[in-house]
Amino acid sequence: MKRSRFLLVTIYSLLVTVFLWGCGGGPGSPGSGNTEDTGVTLEASIVPTYSGSNSYSVDVVQQICSAGPPPVPEEFTDHNATVTITARLLNPNAQLPPGILYIEKYTVEYKRSSDSIGAPPIESDTRFNTIAIAPPTGTGTSTVTATLIFVDLKRKDKYLTDMTSGQFTSGLAYINNYTAIYTFEGKNAYGKAFSFKAQTDFQIGSFDYCG
Repeated sequence: MKRSRFLLVTIYSLLVTVFLWGCGGGPGSPGSGNTEDTGVTLEASIVPTYSGSNSYSVDVVQQICSAGPPPVPEEFTDHNATVTITARLLNPNAQLPPGILYIEKYTVEYKRSSDSIGAPPIESDTRFNTIAIAPPTGTGTSTVTATLIFVDLKRKDKYLTDMTSGQFTSGLAYINNYTAIYTFEGKNAYGKAFSFKAQTDFQIGSFDYCG
């Protein structure tokens, strides 16, 4: 029997600091790039979305919701995510304000949780998206949101093939736990490269999206 999609999953959002063009200097933080110049900090959160709602349950089996006629299939598309990025100035009184930040690409890596070590690996996914982040002024913040890929149909199909092959641990409804780790890379208006990370946990398997 399929589990409801309303499964409790712990949500993690990773606070990350990105060091960009500006005045002064300081130490870098884990996951940051080119930390010799300081300017802006970024806080990013990832929220998976599917079928018009937030959902941390990635469905890999398309079911028939109603026999009909005609039969009504369950929605089955890419599972996306919304990223929310909040920018703050490290030095509100900097003589040279930081330029606009441009994320140029991101990579999603999928890490198996300790309770799903026998689950199949999921291939990482790299996408080229331009996301512009305007730095705030003074002590305020600026926020931007964008839609990202979370788990696409190709990786859903591969996961199901792996789970039905008998090579990997198969639990109830093929469900396993993973962490999606996003690495964002880009440059600011002055050509200074930067990178930062964000992550969230999720479950993948057979879930009921018939509504």
